[in-house]
Amino acid sequence: MKKIVVILIATLALIMCLFAAGSAIGDTTPQMSLVPADALWVLHFNMEKFTSSVMFKMLTEEGGLAALQRKGGEFVQKLKIDPFKDIQNVTVFGRGKEDEEPVVAVSGRFDKSYLLGLVKTETTHKEIPYGKHTIYNWDSDEFGVFASDNLILISEKEGEIKMALDAMEGKIQNILKSPLFGRLIDESRTAILVAATNDLSGLAGSRGGPVMLTKMRNAAGSLSEVGELMSIKINIGTESAQVAKEIEQAIRGLIAIVNLQVKDADALALTQSINIAVDGESVRVDAAYPTLKLVQILKKRGALPHLSLDKFGPLSYY
Repeated sequence: MKKIVVILIATLALIMCLFAAGSAIGDTTPQMSLVPADALWVLHFNMEKFTSSVMFKMLTEEGGLAALQRKGGEFVQKLKIDPFKDIQNVTVFGRGKEDEEPVVAVSGRFDKSYLLGLVKTETTHKEIPYGKHTIYNWDSDEFGVFASDNLILISEKEGEIKMALDAMEGKIQNILKSPLFGRLIDESRTAILVAATNDLSGLAGSRGGPVMLTKMRNAAGSLSEVGELMSIKINIGTESAQVAKEIEQAIRGLIAIVNLQVKDADALALTQSINIAVDGESVRVDAAYPTLKLVQILKKRGALPHLSLDKFGPLSYY
């Protein structure tokens, strides 16, 4: 099951790298409700929104994301799961504790009896009763549970699985009443990708990080497709209005450096579409850019070497 996590995280990482930032069809609130109130960060990816987007059609037209699917093809076939058809939402969250492991929640259409049968074939598998649920353990440090027929939780820590189940069932407080994550939940109904953290400096942990990072308090962002435009929104909360202005200046400086190095007119238009505003102790960054031009930029820079923009017919990578 660890391979499932790798495939899901690889998909999310690929998407975020492509956009270099930068419910949907179903209600995402049940999936968000399993995130404990003390979560440090959460990322939510809406697969249904993504696969219905113009960007997805462009990326898959001549192989884009199909290459990723081929790499895990044999394993995915064994699970009888088509990631782009059967998976609806993926939520990943962590509490920032030293001995914890993140929890991955995947909602979609699954053959529950078949998947459980695969787990039970593992000679090391164990079944751990927990309330009305059964947590499955295999390979010593792999834990998973069907929170419902359409929702799977995976982690390398039994305690994290139990905490997520408790949050979902109301035994402990979840994030639904948190103002920061409340905004994230609202965004998740329309965005492809949303992420939030209650403590940016906490993400650096004991290893430390840039001084500016220690002055940031929280952040939330989203990536959406609106018509023919890709839209990104980021909101950063800081410790003071002065720090907010410093962060604004730092971002503008970074953009200026990029503008000096980029000669392509479309790429320059992309950076020039970024809007930055300060509102008290918060910094807001947003940008909207035509999806077609964004793909052209990626192709020119070698990010999508085999992508063709000459046709937009039915997806044919299956």
